[in-house]
Amino acid sequence: MRCKSICYQLISLLMLIGFSTTACYAHGAHSKKTLERIAETKTITLGYQDDAFPFSYIESQKPAGYTIDICNKIVDDIKAKLKIKDLNVRWIKSSTASQFVLIKNHATDMMCIPAFYSELRHQQAEFTLPFFFSSTRFITRKNNSTNTIKELAGHSVLVKSGTIYVEQLHQLNKTNDLNLNIELDNSNNAAFHSIQTGELPALISSYVLLKGMIALSPDPEDFEISNEVFSQPIPAGLLLPLDDPEFKRVVDDSMSKILTSKDFAKLYQKWFMSPIPPKAINLNIPMSTALKALIATTSNHANENEKFIE
Repeated sequence: MRCKSICYQLISLLMLIGFSTTACYAHGAHSKKTLERIAETKTITLGYQDDAFPFSYIESQKPAGYTIDICNKIVDDIKAKLKIKDLNVRWIKSSTASQFVLIKNHATDMMCIPAFYSELRHQQAEFTLPFFFSSTRFITRKNNSTNTIKELAGHSVLVKSGTIYVEQLHQLNKTNDLNLNIELDNSNNAAFHSIQTGELPALISSYVLLKGMIALSPDPEDFEISNEVFSQPIPAGLLLPLDDPEFKRVVDDSMSKILTSKDFAKLYQKWFMSPIPPKAINLNIPMSTALKALIATTSNHANENEKFIE
């Protein structure tokens, strides 16, 4: 099972790397639209979420988190490439449901939100190289007798709208005849509140987001995350416009540099293995086998294609 899981993850990440290396040379006629606009306006527009702890949330009245730090590093590389001394960063609040609309309409240049990959989602936006892998699980109160996916059958379960988990649950309902009633909420905070109050028995999300919700709650000892998973670990990347391969190449080059740098381990340690604001919470989530494999693969890929990197 372990080999099967790792193989699935590697196929996913190699597929994403394939997107980043084939798209950039096939459509030269569409190149540099986003970069030209950034150069002309000296402004880059980024999307953030306020309820995706520890990836993207508000701390000290500004966006903070793992993906925010990654985006800031990418912005520094874009700034250097375009030789812009002062690049204005404009932040737009988004949600999981609205991020695809914002990126498609070019209201944002890049979404600094963890977007978990699926083929259906890739039809709407480009994904950067992934920077995290997480499986789908569910959270319940400890006094709830529902502990397995089978025991959820026939119950109402809560999912955040616009997430990949909606797609997964519809497929699970179809293949396993679980007869789950899928209820949607617009925010992680509101969804978790429904579990806190006992309004609904279970909330489905990624393991890392569920762990963050529990850690931020006033009574974390009252909740537990399922051992059983709805999916193998899925890669998460940042969303980019679907029609700008040159911008994607520049961002993926930057992401590749971030992942393979000596500082990346420190960045990961900062957000997943150390106390973080606002409550000095240590999520204690070691780097996954899939992410380690991605870093090794990306490093090899970059070395083999060094002549293409500016």
